[in-house]
Amino acid sequence: MKLLACIAAASMMAGSLSAAENTVTWTGWFAGLHCANARAATGGFTATNPDCAKACIQKGDSPAFISEQAKAVFQVKGYPVIEDLGYHVEIQATVDDASKTITIQKVTQLGYQGAACARPRQR
Repeated sequence: MKLLACIAAASMMAGSLSAAENTVTWTGWFAGLHCANARAATGGFTATNPDCAKACIQKGDSPAFISEQAKAVFQVKGYPVIEDLGYHVEIQATVDDASKTITIQKVTQLGYQGAACARPRQR
């Protein structure tokens, strides 16, 4: 009887964990987590400098995705973002809102934007 209760409890917990994950199609940019979080803290959910992001990621910073739709930053799990830095991208991914992580399934590059600081501001 106790074994049955433990199995039922484990099943309920597993169900609640998967409920926190959902599949999305979003647009945004890949970046280093540190810089992306700093920008997001000031309300900026835009591209970061791809050269700086590449250097930070290569030095150990976690890769991140900046979502235009969610207005949030998610740590990227298991996807090599280096080749997509500087590009505005569309992703299909599984998001875990509880841990603020994202598992990428597909990336489409929409256009190269480069460093935001190198472009004149639009008026």
